[in-house]
Amino acid sequence: MSIMYDAGFRNQSAAKLAGAVRIQTHVTDSAPSVDQDPAYWHEKFAPFHDYLQATFPELWRFCQVEKVNSWGLVITWPGSDAGLRPLLLGAHQDVVPIQEASLDQWTYPPFEGVYDGTRLWGRGSADCKNLLIGLLEAAEALHAEGFRPRRTVVFAFGFDEEIGGDNGARNIGLFLLARYGPGGFYAVFDEGGQSLVKMGDVALALIGTSQKGSLNYVVSLNTPGGHSSVPPDHTAIGIVSELVTRLENAPFLPMFTARNPTFAQYQCLAAHSAEMEPGLKRAIRHLDSCPRARQLVAEKIYNSDLTSRYLVTTSQAVDIIHGGVKSNALPEYVEVLVNHRIAVESSVQEVLDRNMAIVGAVADRYGLGIDAGGSEIVPRTQNGHFSISYMDLLEPAPATPVYDEHWALLAGTLRHVYEEVCEGTMAEFDGTPILPVPGMAPGNTDSKHYWDLSKHIYRYRPGLVPNVQAHAHGADEHIVFDAHLQIIAFYYEYIQLADWARD
Repeated sequence: MSIMYDAGFRNQSAAKLAGAVRIQTHVTDSAPSVDQDPAYWHEKFAPFHDYLQATFPELWRFCQVEKVNSWGLVITWPGSDAGLRPLLLGAHQDVVPIQEASLDQWTYPPFEGVYDGTRLWGRGSADCKNLLIGLLEAAEALHAEGFRPRRTVVFAFGFDEEIGGDNGARNIGLFLLARYGPGGFYAVFDEGGQSLVKMGDVALALIGTSQKGSLNYVVSLNTPGGHSSVPPDHTAIGIVSELVTRLENAPFLPMFTARNPTFAQYQCLAAHSAEMEPGLKRAIRHLDSCPRARQLVAEKIYNSDLTSRYLVTTSQAVDIIHGGVKSNALPEYVEVLVNHRIAVESSVQEVLDRNMAIVGAVADRYGLGIDAGGSEIVPRTQNGHFSISYMDLLEPAPATPVYDEHWALLAGTLRHVYEEVCEGTMAEFDGTPILPVPGMAPGNTDSKHYWDLSKHIYRYRPGLVPNVQAHAHGADEHIVFDAHLQIIAFYYEYIQLADWARD
């Protein structure tokens, strides 16, 4: 079928996505659990479920639709060969909230789902109702043409990805693990970051084969109070300020090994790009055998720009600080939160140990005690004490194998869809060689709850959907509609090809 060029299909597809955007499914960081407040979730997702069933009635008939923790959707398209491991395709139903102060920055109201013939506007149009609707459209189109899979296809749609997925994808992951067992899926697909990026004379299709870990590190300082007319040399705010300065003045060093998908990405780029500077190309060619070459490339990436820097190192961001209550009262309690995104070569423990060394140095200087994780590390003193806690601990994701048969199928499908099926709709990428390469997924998607289901986890959203240009999470979110059709075209082809892949 002509997904990319049929005007009737295009208009029907736009209507389906527009209808999904019009249903408000935003969740906030303070959202209760499903058990705590069922009505909160029912109000948001019951209308969306009804819409999906009404929009895809045939799919609801030929698939098994199950609800996990009330609002998670597991839609199973049963295959004829039970000996083949299923394919898992993911997306999420929720969107980020709208900031009232930004409403005047929207071309159209954020939940009107306006399609202007070229772009579709509204919250969720790029993150990621477009992916959810596109997956269902691909399945619907295949079934209408008589395709019946040998390999079971499972669609998994969480409902709180934007706040961590603990209600949705975490429970879906456990549900699927109980049914199919560890490693029970042929492959897992979930959303990714920027799908295509032009680097000189080639275009890289950045397939997320790993993700950084994460950690929120909270340090609080309790000190004696008093009147601000007789202050100590350093108040609690001053001491915590010194701690922050020490942390920021000791950034994590770059690391660059084959564990990092950027390693293989740069090797591929060096092999195919005629525009890369010769010195860098020589260093990349010796990455496998020369530690000095690895260091040179790591420093080149680290010093190029902020986005590239954090591909090869652990980040730290001092995001929240509280302290003091009155202008004439010494602060008795100060708290600071530091967010870390942990390099794939590192670990949660390595970050905790490094932070503890810096806290310990400040505590020693000012004669303070330290509590951490509910235990007394350094005895408390009359000067006060630090208390350390940590939240949202996540190790770096297991690395997906590359350059195996799974990879070859995915890469070949992408190249065919981009270079041939979608020819003429690829904007500045038309006519540019496409190189599918391993990449680092920029954030932690619902796939973090699916690690045990397959060693082949790909974080990639087909189509030209650069998050920055599409204003995902921001005002005026939209999608160039050709990009939505490209999602459908990719999965329409990939589902058929994976059906005949060796397990």
